[in-house]
Amino acid sequence: MVVIVYHNNCYRKEIQAMRKNITVMGDLLSEFPRYAFDDAVNEFQGDYRVRTMRCQDLFKTLLYGQIIGAYSLREIESSLMANGPKLYYCGMKDAKRSTLCDALEKRDHRIFERTFLSLVERANSISGNNGRRFRNPLKIVDATTIDLCLKRFAWATFCKTKGAVKIHVALNGDQLFPEQVYITTGDVHEVKVLSNMCFGPGEIVVLDRGYLDYNRLRDIALRESWFVTRLKSCSDFEIVETVSTSSSDPVRGDYRIELKGKRTKWTYPDQLRMVVYHDDEYDRDYRFVTNNMELQSQEIADIYKARWQVELFFKWIKQNLKIKTFWGTSPNAVHIQIWIALILFLLLWIKKAGSGLQATLQRILQMLKTTLFSRSLIEDLFKPIEHCCSSNLQNWLFKDSPYA
Repeated sequence: MVVIVYHNNCYRKEIQAMRKNITVMGDLLSEFPRYAFDDAVNEFQGDYRVRTMRCQDLFKTLLYGQIIGAYSLREIESSLMANGPKLYYCGMKDAKRSTLCDALEKRDHRIFERTFLSLVERANSISGNNGRRFRNPLKIVDATTIDLCLKRFAWATFCKTKGAVKIHVALNGDQLFPEQVYITTGDVHEVKVLSNMCFGPGEIVVLDRGYLDYNRLRDIALRESWFVTRLKSCSDFEIVETVSTSSSDPVRGDYRIELKGKRTKWTYPDQLRMVVYHDDEYDRDYRFVTNNMELQSQEIADIYKARWQVELFFKWIKQNLKIKTFWGTSPNAVHIQIWIALILFLLLWIKKAGSGLQATLQRILQMLKTTLFSRSLIEDLFKPIEHCCSSNLQNWLFKDSPYA
């Protein structure tokens, strides 16, 4: 018993020392995959003949810019200069604007892409099978467009008068974090990127109507995965079997269908399942198509309804992260900024899931903006101050006040 108490006391002292010395920035980076990052730097020669701004320094600097929401590299430079004495304890240092510009042009963006994928593996290991909404894992696929000025970003082709980049995402529909991300120019259609995404057996892939390409859907089915999407109004099919119909329930019909078009029937020869769902709010019918014949009709409708989570994800990153205005104009600079924004999202998600914080990701990010260099753990920022500590602090603050 004495030994156990001794070890417990030592453990408590170590925790107290860590809480005293670590900064909020250091606590956020505690989940950063340093070894995977170094391997990517060596593979893509990120630090080859680099003297002042190594890849690790660039990452921390741009991550700091993402947290504070800096509009330009000059703002990052000024903010770092103002917090000069505090940078040492976070493993950071001052950075010149010209040095950052040069680094954004020359550091390979694939280094940060590999880091993002390593964090995805970490997030998957934390989540496991917890929080599953349906019997099978849910993957939500969609893309969002970020408009750019075509005069400044001439490479970001989209249309004659406007440039853009697209972020294609396969979202974990159960834990709501991105698992697969592809960044392309605005003129690349979503269906072309769908072929690059990998899905495991038994996973449910939810797709928007814009992804209705039977060749790609056939690939998903051959991987023993299930898909749920919407039929287009021009789809040509015939009803083979009527499983159920109703005039009052939300699910108005459950059918087995076959495609009739010459090309579509050759591309997807198997039977499909069509679920007709009536929305009372807008008084319209939706036709969902899937290759899953086992789930209930209402569950098919609920699965497609969960697709809205990816829209909320896009809205969140556009409102809270710096991905709508960019610090550089080259393709490499734009890719680096987007990858670091997604890395920040995963770091926040992992910290929230690992520490059991009840605060939202937006609330955590707001706290980081003002306490980034404070010596504290992130979870301690959300703990109420003990009454004894607050009373002692109050006595110390007002001991010489006539109003004490």
